[in-house]
Amino acid sequence: MPSAISRYGDLELDPANFEVRLRGRRVKLDRIPLELLLVLAARAGQLVKYQEAFEAVWGKGVVIEVESALYTAIRKVRRALGEDPRRPRFIETVARKGYRFIAQPSVSGTRLNSAAPEEAPKRLMLAVLPLENLSGDPRQDYFSDGLTEELISELGRFSPEELGVIARTSVMGYKGTRKSVAQIGEELGVDFLIEGSVRHERGRVRIAMQLITVNDQTHVWAETYERPLLHILSVQTEVGKAVAEKIRLKLVSVPAAVPEMDPEVYDMYLRGRYLWDQRTAPAIRLAIRQFEQALARDSSYAPAWAGLASCYATLAITSDTRPRDAFPRARETSDKALALNQDLPQAHIARGIVFFWSDWNWTEAEREFRRAAELDASSSGAWMFLAHLHSNLGRHAEALREIVAAQRLDPVSRILHTHQAHFLYNARHYDEATSSVERVLELTPRFWVAHIVLGKILGIQNQFRPALAEFAKAHRYSSGNTEAVGLQGYTLAMSGHRRDARRVLRDLVARSKHRYVPPMHRAMVLLGLGDDRGVAKVLNEALDERDVRLTFLGIEPRWDPLRANKQFKSVCQHVGLPTGNASPQRKDASFSERR
Repeated sequence: MPSAISRYGDLELDPANFEVRLRGRRVKLDRIPLELLLVLAARAGQLVKYQEAFEAVWGKGVVIEVESALYTAIRKVRRALGEDPRRPRFIETVARKGYRFIAQPSVSGTRLNSAAPEEAPKRLMLAVLPLENLSGDPRQDYFSDGLTEELISELGRFSPEELGVIARTSVMGYKGTRKSVAQIGEELGVDFLIEGSVRHERGRVRIAMQLITVNDQTHVWAETYERPLLHILSVQTEVGKAVAEKIRLKLVSVPAAVPEMDPEVYDMYLRGRYLWDQRTAPAIRLAIRQFEQALARDSSYAPAWAGLASCYATLAITSDTRPRDAFPRARETSDKALALNQDLPQAHIARGIVFFWSDWNWTEAEREFRRAAELDASSSGAWMFLAHLHSNLGRHAEALREIVAAQRLDPVSRILHTHQAHFLYNARHYDEATSSVERVLELTPRFWVAHIVLGKILGIQNQFRPALAEFAKAHRYSSGNTEAVGLQGYTLAMSGHRRDARRVLRDLVARSKHRYVPPMHRAMVLLGLGDDRGVAKVLNEALDERDVRLTFLGIEPRWDPLRANKQFKSVCQHVGLPTGNASPQRKDASFSERR
């Protein structure tokens, strides 16, 4: 067991002195719970099975009920650390298997799925809780929610080396919450909270804010701002400066004066962001209309151009939208945003997405995502796409490090945890991937992307019936996305139901006559059926269409049997993907020899 002190945020483990300290104070723990905590931390990120943990602490040959003894010790640890087992920060229970220490090291060595970039000294962490809408009109929620997001973005630009700001998706879960400051702070792992309200009426906005320390609930600062709506951006800057001053940070830079703007443009922009964040095709199309209306009034407003770029790119990735229709628009609008403002993080992310999913220019994509992270150190999106890029290129350790970095900024984001599960699946760590995605579905049971990932994990382990059930849910909750249909067809073929698989293939072909269906979904069914000519033809079609699913060829386990095939390698090389044998089942000379 290591003897050096290990730090995990506000937790310190000191094996040499047999001590645990939380926020600098020694934690009182009996010998057994403390030994168990140290054993789990010594294998951080790894599943420690019940029997392994028991023997490491109690020794071999001890006759007591293993799971009961471990449960009691873990309960004492959690009580001492103030941990909610439903939302653990330190110890995760893996049902019917064991435990895993999941906290991320502040100063320690690296490991596969948790070695995030080290932070020394530790940054202060801040969360902006959703501003309360006091207008009395629920239709104005978009304004208070949008202003919350803009304030988070503004604060994220202040002294990023010293201050981290929790992302929007994690804080929005606390909208209307009755939880205490201490509980929210513990769950998000932050030092400070901002809470407040906004009233928007008759062309004026009134914002009340207060800054609270989490550890003792002290009110550090409070202020009320009342301005004409056209001054709203300057209010955000004022708040950011005040917060930075009160927590005694040295600002890296002082933002330039913010010009006045048309309040209707800003209103349309906030409506667009609100709709885009719903990530459904109908809402995204409504968001496009809002951004276009904003730009019709002020074509120089760069954030609206970046919003349009994000919408077009998202349609191509998450909806059955032809990439050749969507990505040129995403490229054009992101270029316009960057021409107006080279320091706009959202525009760099949108441009990086085009390089990633459409151009397959991995070097430029990485450069854009890293630039976005430099401009906004609290952007979980930049880290998320960096992680995605590394995963698709087979750089699994880097991918898992960077998704953890994103999770630090957005700790309860369903898409980040789903991506983590997907990256673990790509790395062939199926047990860990299952545990990660099941946590997502416990909190958001209708999140279709998580059902896709869980179905893929189950199916690759030959658990065909539950996999089919997950794909059916994904299809239903996504309002008909055909990725789930293609995976259903593949799974039916691999489970021996070839007639049903061919029926699914006919259905996809029929759909494609009336609207765009990504070719790779048909290729997946043909792969399961062992149709070599069909697979080859559809892969070429997918290349012509710039199908975004081609970016997964290098790491998707279902394609492993083809990795030695020359034609398959040629397609991978065209996309710029690794062609080595990731984990091949057989080195096939041709597609047809698999059956």
